[in-house]
Amino acid sequence: KKVGKGGFGLVESADWNSCGIKIALKTLLDSSSVDENSMNEFLKNLKKVSFHPNIISFFGISKEPSSNKYAMVLEFANQGNLREYLAIHFNNLQWSDKIQMALDIVCGLKCLHFKHMIHRDLHAKNILVNNNRLMIADFGASKQLTEATSNSTNSTNSTADGIGMIEYMEPQRFEFINHKKTKKSDIYGLGVLLWEISSGSPPFHGIPRPLLCTHIYHNNLRENPIEGTPLRYQQLYQECWDNDPNLRPDIEGVYDILTKL
Repeated sequence: KKVGKGGFGLVESADWNSCGIKIALKTLLDSSSVDENSMNEFLKNLKKVSFHPNIISFFGISKEPSSNKYAMVLEFANQGNLREYLAIHFNNLQWSDKIQMALDIVCGLKCLHFKHMIHRDLHAKNILVNNNRLMIADFGASKQLTEATSNSTNSTNSTADGIGMIEYMEPQRFEFINHKKTKKSDIYGLGVLLWEISSGSPPFHGIPRPLLCTHIYHNNLRENPIEGTPLRYQQLYQECWDNDPNLRPDIEGVYDILTKL
């Protein structure tokens, strides 16, 4: 059953009969030019963190004989992504629930950063929910999968690090064409996610996307706090999306603050 489709693959649900569980199959749209060494490096990084409860579990990879396409075998998220989850459940969430949701994301990102991995594309559709537990998905996919499915050094590779949703992208991305993302780039996107959990709404709803990058970079546009948000939580996400990457907290600092709320 088709679940979704991204920039690099089709996602379907399936039953793993011998194990008695439901899984997700993410099939790469174009496996014709896969570089085996890059693919192996990407899979090695997946295995480094897939043990964590707040990171989507990776079970392995297979190749469909008829189509010759690779498919990653992943944990199935029975409640969709964070955007979908908030649309259905937000009105029933208490602040204790929202803080736990934020902690789920932060704990997953803490593991990635400890392993010296950068997500590069944090947004609400890359956070999946399974039995009310939030899990980070598609980490590194923006850059590493593009590299793994190309054996050339064309412009696609050179710009792969900039792939992402504008609403969650730091201002530096719009200032420098060859901007290289860092852990602080992830922290910026995390700040937007923390706001989204507090509001239950997508960021910058109603603002035309072609104008959004200009507003974020030139006008320092950020979302307004939601009434009733705990002050320290509000201050935290505002620190995360600070214009200056050096002023954003690291993931350890974010974790320490959230655990005290």
